[in-house]
Amino acid sequence: MLAYLMNQPGELVRDHVPDPVCGADEVILQTEAVSVCSTDISYYRDHLIPEAWPIIPGHEYVGRVLEVGPELGSAVAVGDRLTYWGQTDFGGLAEYRSLRPLFPGQNPGREKVWHTERNFYDAEQAAAVVVPPEMSSSSVTLTEPLISVMRSILVNPPRPGSKVIMLGAGPSALLALQVLTRCMGVGPTVVIDRNQDRLEIARRLGATQTFNTQSEADELEAFVRDNKDHYAEYVFDALPHVEVDAYGTDVREMAMMLLWPGSTYVVYGATSMLQSIRTWLILAKGLKVQAAPFDVRAFPMSRTAHVAQTALGLVRHGVIDVDALLTGSADFDRPESVYAVFDHYGEGLSLKTSIAFPARGEHGSRRMAEVTGEPASDL
Repeated sequence: MLAYLMNQPGELVRDHVPDPVCGADEVILQTEAVSVCSTDISYYRDHLIPEAWPIIPGHEYVGRVLEVGPELGSAVAVGDRLTYWGQTDFGGLAEYRSLRPLFPGQNPGREKVWHTERNFYDAEQAAAVVVPPEMSSSSVTLTEPLISVMRSILVNPPRPGSKVIMLGAGPSALLALQVLTRCMGVGPTVVIDRNQDRLEIARRLGATQTFNTQSEADELEAFVRDNKDHYAEYVFDALPHVEVDAYGTDVREMAMMLLWPGSTYVVYGATSMLQSIRTWLILAKGLKVQAAPFDVRAFPMSRTAHVAQTALGLVRHGVIDVDALLTGSADFDRPESVYAVFDHYGEGLSLKTSIAFPARGEHGSRRMAEVTGEPASDL
């Protein structure tokens, strides 16, 4: 099969790799679409380091089932469409992938755990849900980041009516903004970012106020000075790796300064790079710095499967607007368009780019024929 291989930071190539083999508790999926995630970009920009190179990036995924392992029984059928959360950050940008799905309501005892080199226990299974046929592939790919956002907020919920500071206006932040304002009953929400295009989308999606850290630095400093220690009760930090001038004021510090004592600071953005944080403000105010654990001993994949089901429903019924975040598209069969997504991620209005895969061709048809016994076609 064809896949995009990242051989090292900054190097992405399309090449042939072996087809996946279906295990007894696995499915084989033919990829329909994959959206590029900031995690993929973090590997590309050397802000995250995998256990080994090369990797196949991509995990914001939807695909159609071609094969079903015998241990899965009637939980899933050939032809079903699946999206998922977990199992791995990798493997999506390929024509096919294998998956060990764990569906809502299945026996949690099926979960098998292992210790990763990234300091948490992960499950060999992925929280998976069956996608209704009428949902567009590009929209479904944003279910995965919505699941991540919902896990974080459900574990660390704000109090109803809380004033909220949102750090960042990237895709996950804009999903979190909608969850907080449309599902959690929060009060005024202030979004802080350096990208004006994203801040304008944040206002359309429910932000009460926005600040651009570059063009409105003076206004932001005045807002912090006027509201220090008595404005917000909740911060959602969706920032990735941030480089801070040694003599400058970190936006994270500003957010902490705006919090009441005893407030909640939720860490969502992840990076393996060292980040600056003012521990004195945490101590002085008794701030609760929290996060949703990746470790499945604390948040089992069987529970995430229920979050996945709810997240898909919120997208399906339009409660969460994911189409507003889909600002670009690329074609799996046009490598230059895929390379450009990685090279220019986060620039201008760019939020989410969905990479579309071709309809089932000769190879996929032949693989389906091997399972079903039907004649292969070129459809």
